Amino acid sequence: LAARVTREQSTRRDGGPLVEWVRALGVPVHTVPFDKKFRPGPARAVARIAREQRIDLVHAHGLVATFYCLLARIVFGMRAPILYHQHGFHHRNYGAATVGLRKAIERWACHRVERVIAASSDDRDLLIAGGYAPNEKIAILKYGIPEPIPTAEQTERVRAAIPFLGSAPLVGIVSRLHIQKGIEVFLRAAVRVRELAPATRFAVVGTGEIEAEMHALAHTLGLDDVLVFTGTLPSVACHPFFDVAVMSSRWEGLPITLLEYMASRRAIVITRIPGCLEAVGPDEAETVPVDDPESLAAAILRLLHDPALARARGEAARRRFEASFTLPVVAAQYLDLYREVLAS
Repeated sequence: LAARVTREQSTRRDGGPLVEWVRALGVPVHTVPFDKKFRPGPARAVARIAREQRIDLVHAHGLVATFYCLLARIVFGMRAPILYHQHGFHHRNYGAATVGLRKAIERWACHRVERVIAASSDDRDLLIAGGYAPNEKIAILKYGIPEPIPTAEQTERVRAAIPFLGSAPLVGIVSRLHIQKGIEVFLRAAVRVRELAPATRFAVVGTGEIEAEMHALAHTLGLDDVLVFTGTLPSVACHPFFDVAVMSSRWEGLPITLLEYMASRRAIVITRIPGCLEAVGPDEAETVPVDDPESLAAAILRLLHDPALARARGEAARRRFEASFTLPVVAAQYLDLYREVLAS
């Protein structure tokens, strides 16, 4: 039995929406609410569950969850091996004053778990170069996602949030509004696209730390009548409406949003960063340099002006998704790793 430990996924203290989804599959779920204040209670609870349920292996997602699992072993006697699933280098999302400490904590965790899991080859290389873990300790497990099939209710929510659906070509981005995601680059590219394809409309789906700043920039750029900030929407219901789906990120591990674009057969434009290029290549997407709104606009226009090319890219992306990123494909890779660790 492998236990999967993850952080809460909502402001509720019941484990978030993942809990009911997993329970619906018939999998026993034991919720352990925790936060970044690092109290001993959650670690004690993890150790107790591991003992009572006779857990053989713990798969911890993210550094905070892994810290609690290690605390459960070091302080409370949990005996199960621990896998640390590293979902990108998040120290870049914090102030410079704490970067060194965050790196030190992550190195400490990597040295004490049985295996470290990277989401991409690039993340593996960074783990090795940064002294977090040696190559032989790292496994690469790419993400798998369920088939993105929206419900009727989700589709209606999207229709209500985006007023110009069906009346014009739509270029969309689904993203947390954070400096990592290059939203301002998308907005500046939208200005150029609008100049050369005036009928085009734009949607930014998501919320985040720089939301107010991005609203102000869009207004300054004169995009108020052609662009909508939708706030939070079910992403799987947004993609089918996008004629072109964009990721303008400055760095990524392996973005789930990109996999959803691929599964939905979207014509995709991405920035040329390793985390994205492990999922798609030139056959599946248009790729552009980071922080280059002119190149981003040119790629969007190329797909808008050539529907046959857009369809070909979308179909190629779907084939790549089916070959590498479905749940059955990735679940088999997880099982192989679990067996390897338990046999060692």
